[in-house]
Amino acid sequence: MSSSSVVAPAADAQAVQPAHDIALQGLSSEEARNRLKKDGPNAMPDTSAHPLRNALAKFWAPVPWLLEASVVLEIVLHKYYEAAVIAALLLFNAALAYFQESRAQATLAALKSRLALNASVQRDGEWKTVPAVQLVSGDLVKLSLGGVVAARPVDAYRRIAPH
Repeated sequence: MSSSSVVAPAADAQAVQPAHDIALQGLSSEEARNRLKKDGPNAMPDTSAHPLRNALAKFWAPVPWLLEASVVLEIVLHKYYEAAVIAALLLFNAALAYFQESRAQATLAALKSRLALNASVQRDGEWKTVPAVQLVSGDLVKLSLGGVVAARPVDAYRRIAPH
């Protein structure tokens, strides 16, 4: 254990144990798998929409509505060339916005994969390094000064906050 690691006193751990279903030697790998199945991964849910929905969303805003109304009015007034120009600009703007957003999302996904966190947890009585996504309620996580807490915030608060 490094000198910058924080270790809670045994009395505090014993006081927290019954209230939060925590084993002082950590969870077994089997119990961790069961809790992971029950509670899901320690990650934000994927909220990405279908690409077609993203593309159509570019036409659902006040400015596109104004341009769409202009296209309809130009057609009603039999000004087909002007309607085609406005429609082409509307489509170009939507396509440009869609591709820029797609590239930004791809960049964000690449950053997320490169910054994947790991956590040191006690499983089966020994300290192991696991991906933070696999943390479950009841895991004993080793914290270090200046380190990123990879636990679920509510669980971390419940385990640290005095009652």
